[in-house]
Amino acid sequence: MEIKKLSWASILIKTNETTVLVDPLGGPIKGQDKPLAAKIGDPLEPLASLETIEQPDVILVTHVHPDHFDHQSVLQHFGENVKIFVPMDSVGYVQKLGFRHVAGAHPNDEFGYKDVKMIASYSVDGFGSPQVSWIIKDEEHTVLHCGDTQWHGYWWRMENQYGPIFAACLPVNGPILQVVGLKEQSQLPACLTPEEAVEATKILGAKLIPIHYSTFNNPPYYSEAENIEERLMKQANLRGVEVTFLKTNEQIII
Repeated sequence: MEIKKLSWASILIKTNETTVLVDPLGGPIKGQDKPLAAKIGDPLEPLASLETIEQPDVILVTHVHPDHFDHQSVLQHFGENVKIFVPMDSVGYVQKLGFRHVAGAHPNDEFGYKDVKMIASYSVDGFGSPQVSWIIKDEEHTVLHCGDTQWHGYWWRMENQYGPIFAACLPVNGPILQVVGLKEQSQLPACLTPEEAVEATKILGAKLIPIHYSTFNNPPYYSEAENIEERLMKQANLRGVEVTFLKTNEQIII
């Protein structure tokens, strides 16, 4: 199995027979001026265009926020007939965007494609949007992608159901958001902090591949945690967790 990090939370997984793209982002994020939209700002580094990768067999979407589902780039480069799996409550929305082959998933729903099994699992969105995590398995390895989940109590169940998990792609930037239009703002992180990501990885018995950090920081609307990599390694050393940092377009073979 080959794991390649694209931009932000986008991960490309290739097995002997199948290419799976998770949470595609390949271009500027649109719609940040809409009511209740997160204003994460312009990217601080070039985004990896989706035109640089091969046509995926399957696209898995943890949730339909535009930084995790860049539907314009997907339509432009892969077309309306690409197979897309999304949280069940988001199926109608994705179909209205023009995609013809959309399947919905609840946690613990399983799907197969050639030599890959894809399982929707638990994830908790910072603002209550429908979200799942995705487990991708081939004959040898299991990889978990958790979108931009917050901390939750499902980690033990996920490991018990689907372990051993080789690698967990987890968000690590613990951002504090101010979302225009909300009656009340939260001062708690909208996804996992570095320390929480390490703790989740420890429970999962996996190796950590950090995602969802460094690309966006737009205070006061989107304020990313500071010293992320230093905090990750400090906590990982304390908890005995292996961390593999991947730069944009960098890959590992497991």
